[in-house]
Amino acid sequence: MSRKYGKWLIISLLIVSLLFSVVACGQKGETPKEEPKKESAEDKKTDDPMNYEGKIKVGAQTVNESIILAHIAKHLIQEYTGLNVETSTEFAGSSVLHQAMVQKELDIYPTWTGTQLTGILRYEGPNLSKEESFKRVKEGFEKKFNFTWAKPLGFNNTYVMTVRRETAEKYNLKKASDLKEYAPKWVLGGDNNFDTRPDAYPGWSEAYGIKFKEVKPMEYSLMYQAIANKQLDVISAYSTDSRIKKLDLVMLEDDKHFFPDYSAAYVLRMDTLEKYPKLLEIVEKVSGMINEETMSSLNYKYDEGGDPNQIAKEFLKEIGLIK
Repeated sequence: MSRKYGKWLIISLLIVSLLFSVVACGQKGETPKEEPKKESAEDKKTDDPMNYEGKIKVGAQTVNESIILAHIAKHLIQEYTGLNVETSTEFAGSSVLHQAMVQKELDIYPTWTGTQLTGILRYEGPNLSKEESFKRVKEGFEKKFNFTWAKPLGFNNTYVMTVRRETAEKYNLKKASDLKEYAPKWVLGGDNNFDTRPDAYPGWSEAYGIKFKEVKPMEYSLMYQAIANKQLDVISAYSTDSRIKKLDLVMLEDDKHFFPDYSAAYVLRMDTLEKYPKLLEIVEKVSGMINEETMSSLNYKYDEGGDPNQIAKEFLKEIGLIK
């Protein structure tokens, strides 16, 4: 081999050797790609609501609708989790029910936006839209109480001034402002705390400039018996109550639009959700599934002596949420 070719061979070998060194160094400096972390069997176990352990307490007011909704929540939780559920439906008013949850005696309760906006959060401003009312109670409860709201159930159960049909026809009553001439001689009945809550009689009386001779707060079920027996002249009924139709009562238009939106929804403790993260989406399975007509029908079954546990169970089966 000539000296010339020998020289080029040596140079070529040096270049190849240098290239291999560069590649090797580059590979050495690369950060190895991490394998995606696989979910452990323990993670899957705790993420599955059927593996939840413990007890959930659902509260309700002593009102047909509230009691039925408590049992609906109970059946949903029993169907989709491993939790035991206890219901307590003996709370006389919304403030008492709320206080029980503040004291951690409850985990969930059904309620209405307007009730808690004015009663618990003490809102005294102008009437708000359905959306704004929900936004305010959700944000307010999360900030002040560490509670949150599930999405609304789908119906608005507002107050409505109601009279016997014979009274409406005799005095030509069509709207709430028509009561002004007769209220000073009449007795108004309402549910517990109706005479003191700002979203109830005190605010209504100021807005309409109407004062009744007497206002009698009472157990909700007794209110209908009292007007049927002519012990009351007017009652502040709930718009989804089946007894309005059954007793042939007449609802008067809220012509000054005083009563706020009362969309029903569940309230849950956020520390309970930290322990059972899927609980919110489980109770929200029924969100948007109950309209005014449906709730009135469920209330009617209860008022006719039906078992609220069975009423709730049959309803959830009908809409395919439980087996």
